[in-house]
Amino acid sequence: MQSNLIVLKPVFTEKTLAQQEQGKHSFWVKKEATKGQIQASFEAVFGIKPLNINTVLVKGKIKTDWKKRLPIKKPNLKKAIITINKDTKIELLNINTKSK
Repeated sequence: MQSNLIVLKPVFTEKTLAQQEQGKHSFWVKKEATKGQIQASFEAVFGIKPLNINTVLVKGKIKTDWKKRLPIKKPNLKKAIITINKDTKIELLNINTKSK
């Protein structure tokens, strides 16, 4: 598996934006990826060595298509919460959440 294709995209929710102040960044990753592969991919893409990696399997929801009256299953996803130093910032992930 190519290391730059394991970390898919960042997760932006109110909870993850609050955790970024503590140095915890959340990313959607491939389901087959191990913590070692996630660490190697993160180091290759961002050039930062993570302190800790936690992974969570998020179960896909079942939605209803009300036109056809059929259930639609959303896919299961894997989320990685990567801890780095509080002093280190990832420039791509900074979002100005404070209103003026």
